[in-house]
Amino acid sequence: MSINAIRQMINDFSRGLISVDAAGNISIFNRMAREITGIDFDRSNTHAAGSLQPGDIIIVADNQLGNDDGDLSHDDLKYLNIHDPNIQKGAAFVCVGVYNNKKIEPSYKYLSMSQAPQKLTLNVTYLGFRITSLIDPFAGKMTISVNDCSFHMNYFSSAGHMVAIDGNTGVIKFFQMNGYSVRKESVAALLHGAHFQAKNAEQDDPTNLIGRPLEEIIEESELREVIFQMLRGEGGPVNDTIFEFNRRPVICSLFPLRQEDGSIDGVYLMIQDATKMEALLERRNRILEEMERKYYFPQTVANAALPHDAFHGFVGSGPLIQQVKYLAYKASQTKFNVIITGESGTGKSQLAREIHLLSHRSGPFVEVNCNAIAPTLFESELFGYVPGAFTGASSGGKAGYFETANGGTIFLDEIGEIPLSTQVKLLHVLQNKMIYRVGSSRSLKVDVRVIAATNRDLKEEVAQGRFRQDLYYRIHVFPIHIPPLRERKVDLYPLINQILQKLCQEYDVALRQFSGEALHKLLSYNWPGNVRELENIIERAITLCDTPLIYSEHIDLPVEVPQAATLKELLTREEERILRASLLRTNGDKRTVMEELGLSKSVFYEKCKRYDLL
Repeated sequence: MSINAIRQMINDFSRGLISVDAAGNISIFNRMAREITGIDFDRSNTHAAGSLQPGDIIIVADNQLGNDDGDLSHDDLKYLNIHDPNIQKGAAFVCVGVYNNKKIEPSYKYLSMSQAPQKLTLNVTYLGFRITSLIDPFAGKMTISVNDCSFHMNYFSSAGHMVAIDGNTGVIKFFQMNGYSVRKESVAALLHGAHFQAKNAEQDDPTNLIGRPLEEIIEESELREVIFQMLRGEGGPVNDTIFEFNRRPVICSLFPLRQEDGSIDGVYLMIQDATKMEALLERRNRILEEMERKYYFPQTVANAALPHDAFHGFVGSGPLIQQVKYLAYKASQTKFNVIITGESGTGKSQLAREIHLLSHRSGPFVEVNCNAIAPTLFESELFGYVPGAFTGASSGGKAGYFETANGGTIFLDEIGEIPLSTQVKLLHVLQNKMIYRVGSSRSLKVDVRVIAATNRDLKEEVAQGRFRQDLYYRIHVFPIHIPPLRERKVDLYPLINQILQKLCQEYDVALRQFSGEALHKLLSYNWPGNVRELENIIERAITLCDTPLIYSEHIDLPVEVPQAATLKELLTREEERILRASLLRTNGDKRTVMEELGLSKSVFYEKCKRYDLL
């Protein structure tokens, strides 16, 4: 095979591929890696090389000031004639100002880090230009528009976006884009006088990476340290782990290259863009579903070599529940974080316990009902506290749930109930495996397997700003969905018998049996409350029944109200849902909702009045 053919294969590879030689220099950096890191870009907009000059108009959008823009500080904003002492590090910040000009007033907005995530928009006419600078935390996107030309930047946790207008010609002389750290073009660096590279229409980018030292391409980080460890012959391969690549999250696998004598000849990396995790998960799930449909069910799953005592408390033999058991067993053999989803009452807690038992971890299984903890107590309950940490604290202090679960498994049921302020600390624990008791500066190392569960749509919670996106991706490594009972009626009969036997033993009564009519009544019901509702109904039947046979009269089922099925009623419900969601997402900004939905003012207010939304 020719060298050109090999190069073509490397460039066409579906993942980013990077190779570092024994001397620590870049030897391969394929097309996908350049796209993920932002070195390759949309070339429909271009600009020449240069630097900022006095009089240039500078537009900035930064979702966390100082965290991912070259440590842009409050003092650096003086270059744009901004001297507001209230703008602190971590604030969401948008502005437009004139570079190195103390006479022309800037225009800016900011939200402190303590405020709930929300859209931040600066929309002004500035020195004759129509300027918009927008931060949308729900979409993970920043947009800067000059007249009718827009420049977008996607971000995961934090980023700095900037566009510069030449003060002499009025043309765009620079626009920021992902990958700016490789090009040394952070907002702070450019404000301090650094030169920026050209973005031209040619495919050969001036950022030539081959032969350059690793330190020039990857900032100081855990990823860079792992690469150097491998080059020193320390450590083995790393598979599908999230690292920060110049503060952008990537899913990375690293492998050392060895010569025949065993010496290290280099390291190669395969990377995927973690900001597109949702698409990757959907793609993976589609592949898994197709594989299971073609090759796994019914032959393999039905005969899966699971331990004979596995899932004793999780009844079901149909294809859907067999898939759940298979995924749960695979999860038990790893250390990945697991998220179990499903409606209330489907058995998420029981499945989490089964995963723990199969994992053979030495520590305990600690179940935390996040729904039952007061918002102000989450931190002390999860991480504990030291004596005197707060008024009313025990004189001996208290170990939190994580500390109690050390060596075992912690099950965070209804994780969506955790407040945003505690979500930040939980993310730190998941990343660093360390906790701090409330009131203590001493860290405690914990070895805890985390299984979370929710009946909420966490993606929607992220979109609404009620759940952190970075925490979502951290816990959403190994998702398992338990289907509702109404979708797996094949499991209903054995489940009824198991619950009946268990309850008869608990109440110390002779084993009961259901009559045919009673069974038919149970099997015909839709079970909106899932297994929990089934248990309650059977428990009541046993209590009422004084004979060995349970009749249909002992089965007290709620009357099922038929759902409206006319097209008009369904459209009305959907219209109300869209309006309600739009108002919530925009924090009640009626004008924005009217513009987004294309509604006139009179129609908008008429609909809001109809649905009691104002």
